[in-house]
Amino acid sequence: MKIGISPLYGIGDTLLFTPALRVLKETYPDYNITVFTFFPTTRDVLLNNPYIDDIVYFPMLKKSKIETFMFIRKYIRKFDVVINFYPSNRREYNLFAFMLLPKKIIGHKYIKNSPLNFNFLKSWQIKEDYSLHVVEENINLLRFFNITSPKIYPLQLFLTQEELHFGSEYIAPYKDAFKVGIHPGTSSFKNHDKRRWPLEHFVKLCKMLGEFNKSAVIFIFGGPEERPLKEFIHKNLQNSTKSIIVDTKSIRETASIMKYMDAFISNDSGLMHLASALRLPVVGIFGPTNPTWVSPWKTPHRIARLNLPCSPCFYYSPRPLTCPMGLNFKCLKELKPEIVYDAFLSLMKEIKKGEITLKTQKKT
Repeated sequence: MKIGISPLYGIGDTLLFTPALRVLKETYPDYNITVFTFFPTTRDVLLNNPYIDDIVYFPMLKKSKIETFMFIRKYIRKFDVVINFYPSNRREYNLFAFMLLPKKIIGHKYIKNSPLNFNFLKSWQIKEDYSLHVVEENINLLRFFNITSPKIYPLQLFLTQEELHFGSEYIAPYKDAFKVGIHPGTSSFKNHDKRRWPLEHFVKLCKMLGEFNKSAVIFIFGGPEERPLKEFIHKNLQNSTKSIIVDTKSIRETASIMKYMDAFISNDSGLMHLASALRLPVVGIFGPTNPTWVSPWKTPHRIARLNLPCSPCFYYSPRPLTCPMGLNFKCLKELKPEIVYDAFLSLMKEIKKGEITLKTQKKT
């Protein structure tokens, strides 16, 4: 059987379907699986994945309609099944799958749905379940293939020995330091930059981390477009806690450096899920989004959030992120650094007790 997998938008969404991908390939090793991607970053986190037969990268969002049609034309009727993994509650995903003209299109029936999203183009659907993590939503899609009660894996990322060596060389000057990675950014797509914790809070938190461990070095991660965020934090730490702005050429270089962090503190972002795939201890900072759906998966973690009555308010749809209560994202702005620091201390105490160990994390 030939399986096509529709593109997903972000690094996090892409990593979150990899446990289901592994289950499908291990159950049916003869299935030929092709994954489509629209962005270099989503392609790169899937490189070297042994459960994929082919990765097809095409920057469709930057191409004309004619170029897109000519690209899709090459794959028409090539697949028995096309899977729209979760979350894909947008017409672009459904139209892409439909234009491939597979025998079946499978995906979710979304609770917040509109005919304009074209979910009706799917020939087999399961209902979205707000009580499930995204990984579990994707595993449930495998019922179509008569897969039930499978082993649930961590997120899958496969770095080469050369990449691991690159990361090891990068952090070599700080090998004896307590290395904490932070990510102050998020995607800006559909107003998702509103999910960013205030930079001033990150600065105060980093100073507290410096007091926690005098050898602490803060590694500030983020893409080129997040350079101003990184510079703000670095500049405001110069007279207190040592910090390093991490600039890399690719998401895989980023991952190879992150691999050697002792802990990672992040907004709900793709790098938070990348840290999960690397099995790092993670503190996730949450505001409007729902940790039930997207908390760090199968890695030691803590969630820092205010638990306001109106939070979480986000759901998967084409609409931009807004604060429906008109509170200007109070859920993040009033989330004090002390709350995030307490979550970090709780995680470190768990590690110290031996319930989990940093050394073990880095071997897995």
